[in-house]
Amino acid sequence: MSVFLTQLEQCIPALRRYAFTLFYRQEEADDLVQDCLERALKKQALWQPNSSLRAWLFTMQHNLYVNRHPSFPS
Repeated sequence: MSVFLTQLEQCIPALRRYAFTLFYRQEEADDLVQDCLERALKKQALWQPNSSLRAWLFTMQHNLYVNRHPSFPS
């Protein structure tokens, strides 16, 4: 397994916790995490190996959330 996939797998519990704090509903939180992981896998080539994958994933997940909720205060 690649370093990317290993680190990605390790980040999933934290992504789930963060998503739950955004929605407080497990189904919506799980959907957000799934969308984030799908996007991360598609955009894997854009991640720089010397940077924090966790920060990259959290930024991606947050942006997905904000794009779904345009009334979210910036």
